[in-house]
Amino acid sequence: MTWVRDNWLKVVAILFVLGALAPIPFYAYYQLMNWIVVGAALMAAWQAYKQNSLWLVWLFLLVAVIFNPLAPFYFSADMWRIVDIVAAVLFAISFFLIRPRT
Repeated sequence: MTWVRDNWLKVVAILFVLGALAPIPFYAYYQLMNWIVVGAALMAAWQAYKQNSLWLVWLFLLVAVIFNPLAPFYFSADMWRIVDIVAAVLFAISFFLIRPRT
């Protein structure tokens, strides 16, 4: 149960960013995705901070800045696809790099 408690938001973020690769005509989906990804990135940054992995803290803070819904970046659709894939991979890798609580 600890793994689920520590990683559920990252799993949801992965599903949302991979879902964004499909042509979804609803702008609200992307707004919700940005909030979820920012939340997951901040959670991952906090978990990395607690285990003194500062490079992971900065990496996930960068993800949070890129997906920030309050001051959004305006990339082309092709660039967003790349960013979404990279974010999904980073969240997946974080399952192995960020150890669960003891």
